[in-house]
Amino acid sequence: MNRAPVALVGFAAACLVLVGCANNGNEPGVGDEVQREMTDTGDSGDLVERDGMDSESELVVLQEVEGEEINRRALVVLPDDYDPATSYSIVLGFHGNGQTPEDFAWMAQRVCSFEPQCIAVVPEGYKRSWNLGVEESTADDVAFVSDLVAELSSRFPLTSDFFALGHSNGSGLVHVLATETSLLRGIAGFGSVLIDGREPSRGTAASVLQVHGMNDDVIPYSGGDSPVGLRFVPAEDSAELWAKVSSCSAGMTSADELGNRILSFEECVDGHRVLHYGLVDQGHDAGMSEEFALIASEFFNSVR
Repeated sequence: MNRAPVALVGFAAACLVLVGCANNGNEPGVGDEVQREMTDTGDSGDLVERDGMDSESELVVLQEVEGEEINRRALVVLPDDYDPATSYSIVLGFHGNGQTPEDFAWMAQRVCSFEPQCIAVVPEGYKRSWNLGVEESTADDVAFVSDLVAELSSRFPLTSDFFALGHSNGSGLVHVLATETSLLRGIAGFGSVLIDGREPSRGTAASVLQVHGMNDDVIPYSGGDSPVGLRFVPAEDSAELWAKVSSCSAGMTSADELGNRILSFEECVDGHRVLHYGLVDQGHDAGMSEEFALIASEFFNSVR
């Protein structure tokens, strides 16, 4: 594998306050008032520089695709005041079809900007997509992520846990990674769920956060055939399947006055959790916000 410089990035301290309706359950409601320390990324969520270091330096992993060796890159963003003697979680961020790491870096960076901070790593899909069977990419992305995790473990030997979040095509991949590997402690999927025919088997335990718009016309909330060319499990059934294979013994369903649905499963094997948000009147980009970056951060930290 080729080695490239890893960026060290810092941000000025700031606070995020989200205000809205209350939720009677234990999980944060959509718009609940929450306040946590976070760091500022500057205009438009762009990665920023500190001390003259290029924040978009890349880690490169070599992979063979259709007989050709391809350099596959990933942006790496370290916490403010990064200490190599400290153990950090690593959050992998997977963009949607047709996008680049720069398009999705803001979300992974937001998740890692809350305390305790983590290392954000945002790889690029081959031909700007993740291979779920119908995309332009023909790369073995499970193998690529396995190699990437191995490289990151070598560079950051004190890493405590790996997590992953993704949107759309990237969310589909994180579900596949959690189903087919043991690389990840937990995942957060926005705008995609389990693929029909690629469900996890019992014993494939993982902590899973799902956020899905009830009006999603790309990956239907009710499941079934999608215009992307795949068939998906209904969103709430997807959460229940994850709870089943993680042997969760306590489940709760609640809804707020707007109709947003929260499914929460606790007391799972190995301290795992499953949490699902169904967002009313929202489409394929549901949850792609600072509010849900905070919720994802809190979810990951709760199962570390």
